[in-house]
Amino acid sequence: MTNQDKEKLSGTSKRMSLLFVIIFFSLAVLIFRLSFIQLSKGEKFLASAETNRFINLSIPAPRGSIYDRDKVELVGNKPAFTITYQVLNGVGQNHMDLIGELYQIFEMTPEEMYEKMDPKAEKYSLTIARKIISDAKPYQVAYVREHANELPGINVVVEPIRNYRYSNSSSHVLGYLNNIAEDDWAAFKDKGYEQNEIVGWAGVEKQYEEYLHGSNGTLKVEVNRYYQPLQEKRTEEPVKGHDLILTIDKDLQTATEQALKEQLVELKRSVNTVEHGAAIAMDPKTGEILAMASYPDFDPNLYIKGFSTKEYNEQILPGIMNRAIQQTYQPGSTIKMSSVLIGLKEGVISPYSGLTDSGAIQVGWTTGGKPNMISSWQALGYVDPVKALAVSSNVFMIDIFKKLGKYNDFMNNSEVNTFLSSYLPESMKKILAYHAEFGLGKVKTGLDLPYEVEGSVTEEKNPADLAYASIGQSEHYTLMQLAQYVSTIANDGKRMEPHIVSEIIGPDNKSVQKIEPKVLNELPYTQEQINLVKRGMRDVVEKPYGTFYSVLHNFRYPVAGKTGTAETGRGTENSLFVGYAPYDNPQVAIAIIIPDNKANSHSYDSVGPIAQKMFDAFFTLKEQKQLTISEGK
Repeated sequence: MTNQDKEKLSGTSKRMSLLFVIIFFSLAVLIFRLSFIQLSKGEKFLASAETNRFINLSIPAPRGSIYDRDKVELVGNKPAFTITYQVLNGVGQNHMDLIGELYQIFEMTPEEMYEKMDPKAEKYSLTIARKIISDAKPYQVAYVREHANELPGINVVVEPIRNYRYSNSSSHVLGYLNNIAEDDWAAFKDKGYEQNEIVGWAGVEKQYEEYLHGSNGTLKVEVNRYYQPLQEKRTEEPVKGHDLILTIDKDLQTATEQALKEQLVELKRSVNTVEHGAAIAMDPKTGEILAMASYPDFDPNLYIKGFSTKEYNEQILPGIMNRAIQQTYQPGSTIKMSSVLIGLKEGVISPYSGLTDSGAIQVGWTTGGKPNMISSWQALGYVDPVKALAVSSNVFMIDIFKKLGKYNDFMNNSEVNTFLSSYLPESMKKILAYHAEFGLGKVKTGLDLPYEVEGSVTEEKNPADLAYASIGQSEHYTLMQLAQYVSTIANDGKRMEPHIVSEIIGPDNKSVQKIEPKVLNELPYTQEQINLVKRGMRDVVEKPYGTFYSVLHNFRYPVAGKTGTAETGRGTENSLFVGYAPYDNPQVAIAIIIPDNKANSHSYDSVGPIAQKMFDAFFTLKEQKQLTISEGK
């Protein structure tokens, strides 16, 4: 080997040694760095790895159950299969392919399924599972499970769903559930709700949402690359919502609904304008609502199962309004008890005042200079306050308010001007203030249900305002207002706050709150004055000339009441009845309306059968319960 070769070999060895040192040093640094990361940040990266394999899901808490006054469950929960859709990234998920494969199996249109899936996150966050079907059918569940690997993001989960045990019964009282509205999401989010939860939209479901909604639990779920669960572990148990005990009597509610429906169906055969009606039964001494029916009704379960546009238009929309509290009507002659009481209070009549009802009374003049006559339903002869109520004399009532307003038909121009500028507005203001003390007019009854509307009054600023206010033609009041009104008379002038819920029970089955009877106000009339109108109401039923004699004069308990018909301006009449029983010890008060009945109809024909069945059901049920208690002893 030459010296030159030795020098080359020596240079190569030095370079190899240097390279080895560099590699060794680099490996040492790398090992040190890895060790540092493993020791100092290992838990962080482990948690990150766990996040990649596990997801935390919310476990829906069962809503509180709803019972009638005798602890019969009206609304509960049942376990059911829910099919959900989860938006995924990086797994080849195509929502249009999923829709194409599943929409017929899910019994939806492609558009309906797309809206529920919300693949572009227009309604829901991308991380939230969308509910496609609640209470899915067995074959739908089987299909999803059999084709799980072909349906990325489509899952089947078990969760409690609402079960309205008696379908349409009490639907307006109970209400229904629906998705959180976009405008309401911020408020619900602050209360800890998930975006995909359903909440109360009507009835006690809405009114008592904060009690019925429980606390959701947490589920840690291991998933595969298709976001399908492999195994799960509960980390926090859900807590059921509070239960509600209602004042409603299920059997009386059913009897009321059936009576209302049967009569409306029968009337509809010959009167094509009749579409709906409502009825209320109330304890006048406590304010408890014993029954509240509005027809047509609907099945709240449809909101849980889901429905098509056609199903909504045919099965829900016609009956979605609670006509007992959400619509106002002219009350007609049912208002006449207040007219007599106002006349007595203001001193324009006495208990012994009387006049001859010849069938009509003049109220001013027509534009042609002829007397403007307003009729009674027939010439009724001599009437005093009691008989005027029994035979429903328009003439007597109008005369009261003419005197109240200091009006006569032969005033000179100066007197007319004074009447229009002073006496008329003052009198109408006074009348409406008296009505408000009954809970009528621009006031709410205090009922614990949402969407209750206030009444209103139409004023033309002429003498007819007084006349029509005295006979219930200018007012528009809700049936709930009329039920509170007649209950107040039955209760000797004490106006009670009506309520649907009597008690709230916590998840531990202990009472949280009992709703006690509440007096809102007392009428400014003497007991003698109230007794006088009560005698008139009794004669409505008891005397052969009374307008409800043919319906209830033979009933086993003495009934007091008042009929009403009111012209609607549409060529139809509202048929009404308000009343209570027993006359000497009121236990139940009722109010019934069938709007848009044929002209010149009679309330004893139209609403009489409903009133009879309601009273009979109430007392029959009461007698049966008393017998059961006595036998138990």
